[in-house]
Amino acid sequence: MKKLVAVFAAAAFGAAAAAVSLAPDAPLIQDGAVKVDVQDLDAFMLRVPEKMRAPFRASYDRVASIVDSIYVTRVAANKAREEGLDKDPAVQRRLQQVQEQYLAELYLERLQKEADTVNLDKRARELYDANPAKFTQAEQVYVQQILVGLNGRTIDMARQRAEQVYREATSGKEDFLQLAAKYTDDPDRERNGGDIGYYSLGHFPDPVGKAIAKLSKKGEITEPIEANSGFYILKFINRKPPQVARFEDVKQGILAEDRDRLRKEKVDAFVNGVRGSKSVVVNTDNVQAYVAATTDARVLEKELERASQAPVAKSPAAQK
Repeated sequence: MKKLVAVFAAAAFGAAAAAVSLAPDAPLIQDGAVKVDVQDLDAFMLRVPEKMRAPFRASYDRVASIVDSIYVTRVAANKAREEGLDKDPAVQRRLQQVQEQYLAELYLERLQKEADTVNLDKRARELYDANPAKFTQAEQVYVQQILVGLNGRTIDMARQRAEQVYREATSGKEDFLQLAAKYTDDPDRERNGGDIGYYSLGHFPDPVGKAIAKLSKKGEITEPIEANSGFYILKFINRKPPQVARFEDVKQGILAEDRDRLRKEKVDAFVNGVRGSKSVVVNTDNVQAYVAATTDARVLEKELERASQAPVAKSPAAQK
């Protein structure tokens, strides 16, 4: 079947766009008694994250596609009712479960939104003051680097080239960054030109980070350091000791983490309260009986299947 969105698109190109206010029961698609209206579309929008609804509604193709999907689904559902598929007790109970699932999601979202109304600024400051280690930035080192890569080279070829670069760098005849511009195979060379800037030691490959940790003299140049990506020659520029981040710089992160905690606590408190109700009765015997009946049915089914596949023994008379 041709998608109705194509029909909508053709109509859209033939009419001028205009901002109008539609009544909730304004039809979008209709065929006899089957209708999809504006309220149907608004109901679907509840599935779209709130921040995304405006751009979603602004896309004609998206909206038309959803209207088409709602319409086809409604027609199919009506056919199912006509054939009595909705009369099956298990189907009726499943329909109830689908409705309950959505209502439960709405209720839990409401609980979580209550956490968003709580002012956590004071608590954020308390959390910051109580655990400065958590907000301490690791030591930062500032280096310049030349990477002699392995692309198109053997290990020995790369090592020889790196040793040549090291000799030129320590000769003092040319600036280190000028050598980087000529020799480095760093993928970011066009962006940084070999001037890496401040990073924590964990940013670098393990052998490189260990070598940097030992550097202390500004301007010191390392011998080639072998790593998986090739050989590194580094020039040490500066080091920043570990320092506690300013509260203003980490406040939003603290708030977000604490709000997530509060949302989870609200949901957990509700769920635990439901499960821990003194009046609730869990009929474990019935659950076990249901499982056992299902297990027995499967065992019987497998036995019947094996029996049907087993070769039939011929009688002595038939063998003669």
